[in-house]
Amino acid sequence: MSFVKSKMNSLKKNQFLKNVAVLTGGTAVAQVLLPFAFMPILGRLYGPELQGIYGIYVYITSITQQIACFRYDYAIVVADSDEEAGGAFVLSALLAVLFSALLGLIMWPFIPQIGTRFHLTGGAENTLWMVPLTTLICGLTTALNYFNVRHEKYKVISASNIIRVSVMIATQLVLGYLGAGYWGMIIGQFLSYFFGNFRMVMTLKGRIHRYMFRLPFLKKIARKNVAYPKYMLPSAIANSLSMNMTGLFVQMQFGGIMNGYYSQINRLLGNPLTLVSSAVSQVFLRGASADKHNGEKLSKTFSTVTKWLTILSIFPFGFLLLWGDPIIPLFLGPEWKPIPEYLKYLIPLFMVRFVVTPLTNSAIALGRQKATMVWQFFLLITVSVPSLLTFVIPMTFEQYLLAASLPMAGAYLIFYRFCQTIVRNAK
Repeated sequence: MSFVKSKMNSLKKNQFLKNVAVLTGGTAVAQVLLPFAFMPILGRLYGPELQGIYGIYVYITSITQQIACFRYDYAIVVADSDEEAGGAFVLSALLAVLFSALLGLIMWPFIPQIGTRFHLTGGAENTLWMVPLTTLICGLTTALNYFNVRHEKYKVISASNIIRVSVMIATQLVLGYLGAGYWGMIIGQFLSYFFGNFRMVMTLKGRIHRYMFRLPFLKKIARKNVAYPKYMLPSAIANSLSMNMTGLFVQMQFGGIMNGYYSQINRLLGNPLTLVSSAVSQVFLRGASADKHNGEKLSKTFSTVTKWLTILSIFPFGFLLLWGDPIIPLFLGPEWKPIPEYLKYLIPLFMVRFVVTPLTNSAIALGRQKATMVWQFFLLITVSVPSLLTFVIPMTFEQYLLAASLPMAGAYLIFYRFCQTIVRNAK
């Protein structure tokens, strides 16, 4: 008992774990408990084909939102002063506005062709018009999120996550009952970001000043942090492509229903775990930036995060492996009966990604942006090869999932080893 008590006391004194608990606590409510509570209803309101159309919208916007701020949002957290952090926020927000407007102009003439390529017909291609708007709102969300991380406003971020998911679920439920189809899911997601940002905007008061909008000041911030768009932007694009390419290829090669299954798997498991992992990632980036000259402390934090994320990953994946077959169709509805079989091919990737993703920020904090970029392109190659092979080699859906997921899991493990080495050698 004394051993357990001592361990609990040490956890209570660990500020890093306290910050993680605040963020993951809100994330657990916002991204796990609320969606899971209403998933049986949403799964019956929106079947596989509707989820497939919604999935294409999510995959594309997940890629474009990574470009929106040109990765200057990372500079907000690691800036040397609050003045520089404020400038990085303003720069990120302005770039998000400009990029989204440009994206809309570029997409405008090609909406029908893009829709045809992804089998979006019968009006479904019009959902692509939401891509520039969603890119803008997500870019602003990212900048606000990192600004709040910078000032350690973890409770604010947690509250915003709860507001965001509550709005999304409420909107999707109402529009689903009204027969809005895939538009119900898309509008629900857009409005969730819009209303979720209000709480985080309050943190800007007294910290953002007029001079931060002046062009000479913004140019100075841009030049000082040029490594982020130079190395982290290509890295972010490569990472987002590797994360979302599978869904895009599933839609093109196996059709909307199969993509609906894959999208639901991400919603059921991938998204909640990724978002919990992201909450840890934000705190770890802040801590790693502060401790980058204290190799011993950083190495200890690295090991602690690895241990706890590994333990946390065992429960959901183990549960689904053992009892997924009878429970998932009962939970989501009979339309989703094939999901447990497909999920088994993706579990190794989900587990590894959940543990490794937050720890890759150690490379960013230690100035290894170029190495991170190289790894992200390696990750993209590992998923691109099997995806492109589907055009020349016939594959079943199960074979494609396995061929795409196992190499990616291996790529994550390779970079984990690299991060572990540079953390141990940090001085």
